[in-house]
Amino acid sequence: MISQFLVAVRATWRNFTKNLAYGSLNILGLSLAFASVILLGCYVYQEYSYEDFHEYADRIYRPTHRITGQNDFELHFARVPVNFVNELPHEIPEIEKLIRFQNKEQKYLRIGEKRFKPKHAYVTDADVFDVFSFPLIAGSKAVALAQPNSIVLTEKIAQQYFGTTDVLGQEIAVVGDWSSEEQVYRVTGVMKDVPSTTHLPVEMFFSFASEDERSGWAYVYTLLREGASIEQVEEKMPAFIDGYTGSEGASDISFVFQSLRDIHLTSDLAREIQPNGRKYYVNLFFWVGFFLWLVALINFTNLSAALAMRRTKEVGVRRILGAGKNQVAFFAIIESSVFGLAAMALGGMIAYLIFPYVSNLMSISVLPPLSVMISLSFLLALLSGLIAGLVPASFLRKLKAVQLLKKGEGTFRSSGRGRFTLKRSLITVQFCVTIILFCCAIIAHKQISFVQEKDLGINTEQILTMSGVPSLVTEKYQVFKDRLEALQGVKSVAACMQLPSSEIRDLGPVRVFGRDEAVENPPMMDMQIVDPDFLQMMNLEVVAGIDVTAQLQMKPVPEFTEEYTTENYLEEDGRNYLINETAMRQLGFTDPEEAVGQQVNWSIGSFDLAYGPIAGVIKDYHQESLRNQVDPLIMMVEPLWLRNILVKVDVDALESTLPEIQGIWQEMFPYAFEYSFLDELFDRLYQQDRK
Repeated sequence: MISQFLVAVRATWRNFTKNLAYGSLNILGLSLAFASVILLGCYVYQEYSYEDFHEYADRIYRPTHRITGQNDFELHFARVPVNFVNELPHEIPEIEKLIRFQNKEQKYLRIGEKRFKPKHAYVTDADVFDVFSFPLIAGSKAVALAQPNSIVLTEKIAQQYFGTTDVLGQEIAVVGDWSSEEQVYRVTGVMKDVPSTTHLPVEMFFSFASEDERSGWAYVYTLLREGASIEQVEEKMPAFIDGYTGSEGASDISFVFQSLRDIHLTSDLAREIQPNGRKYYVNLFFWVGFFLWLVALINFTNLSAALAMRRTKEVGVRRILGAGKNQVAFFAIIESSVFGLAAMALGGMIAYLIFPYVSNLMSISVLPPLSVMISLSFLLALLSGLIAGLVPASFLRKLKAVQLLKKGEGTFRSSGRGRFTLKRSLITVQFCVTIILFCCAIIAHKQISFVQEKDLGINTEQILTMSGVPSLVTEKYQVFKDRLEALQGVKSVAACMQLPSSEIRDLGPVRVFGRDEAVENPPMMDMQIVDPDFLQMMNLEVVAGIDVTAQLQMKPVPEFTEEYTTENYLEEDGRNYLINETAMRQLGFTDPEEAVGQQVNWSIGSFDLAYGPIAGVIKDYHQESLRNQVDPLIMMVEPLWLRNILVKVDVDALESTLPEIQGIWQEMFPYAFEYSFLDELFDRLYQQDRK
């Protein structure tokens, strides 16, 4: 057998050198497909390997907060606002531990004269290291977050902040969104950088100051006991929720548990930590790779058959000299298998050479184990060679030696007497798959072009944004705005509560005075808070009424006391509202002019805003991704909730204007200065689609 194999290999090499053009074309075509399959396989492997580095990944589940109501109303949040979620491990025996990741208040850091604004910083529980696999390279996981004012950094952040990972005991001054008073934290641990294959990126952890701080919005994760199932937990949830909300509330809210491994590819909820992947796209990549391989395999099969049929006289001589039918078929299969292995070797080199570009394009950072890649590639090459070799082998095996000597190159072409020969069928399949891939490419290109060229109904050009600003900035916003507008390179300044390009999800009922006060389930609408210059900067069109915001003067945020609370202020202060066209229709008006002048109010939680007139109706615009429909929106001026500042700049003077803006910021506020451009934020919404 070995000797026959060696003879077949020598014959393959001799035939390849004789038909160098055919053979090279055959190997090159298949190698390009193999390179594509390898690269796409790396991406698919990475997407399915999220959270694998956590030892207890199969036992960790994230409870999410879903609110339902009549008229198909539903809100589903990735984080949980209710404090009784903390009682899960105390009342549900199947839950061993519960870990909170709180980032409701942005932390700002100062080390000497340097200031930082960490992106992924969480206040979390001391036993986080017992549930999640965040290995410490310095410090002890038992005590790292046990004391108040403790902080644990990743290696990367330690290097960035201090220039070394030997930072235990170092002090960091920390302020939050709601107070500019610095608190000193001590570094008690350094952990390894968190792999990129996680939906939960972490740069640092802060310890809780007290049990009372474990409240409000948080991303919550539960660790099941060994042997427990999530189905057992879910069965007890209605009774658990009912015990804290009453039977009426139990029908309005629920906890939906998500497996840690499934979050990245299946979760697309409000307030996700970061945009997740999509299982649809991963499956799409898999099938694209499969179809590319199929097209190349058919091409490889046809060329292999053509090469084999050009040597029918040689095969006929072998048969006359005593070679059996099986031996002839064996030679054909060995030849195509050798070609397949050569194509895989070349494809592997091509994949290696272009991997840096592809990894940057598709964000591939995690590769399958080398042994797995080599084994699967070897098997795929052999499978391709075997399939491609069976076609000429089957034809050569059927014919007699005399027929092989007489028919020569016409054997393969004339072997099928029916209407559809095997060769025609293969070519038909090849062309069909190619046309499908080609059409999909055109559709994808047109979709991306549509996204890039679609009129969003809002201006996104030349606008610099400072997002999530602290309360101190909100309080001094008017002074900050006046100073920025005095700069030569600044055209205008505005502010809003929720930055365009991001979902609002501050949803509350809107009632029409004299009509809806007693209505049990009025329309639910998003609230957008703006300053007087927002509509003009964004080029929002008023289709009826007037832009009342432009006529209002920004009042300072009042001083609140126990007697005069935020709730009192919001309920008593006079209001003027703008609504979009979708909100107008949901309120039951068909004509924008009919809606103008109607008295409405909006509420959420304990906040109940005063009734006021609809001063104008604005044309619908896309606040979020084009994947989402335009939501009903009500808009008003309120200095209390302005959390994002927008600056329209002269791009020609940007190089000199940016340092001036930063200088004013650093002079007025004790926070790190960070900015983005609005068009870039919208562009990021479609990164996954462009891949």
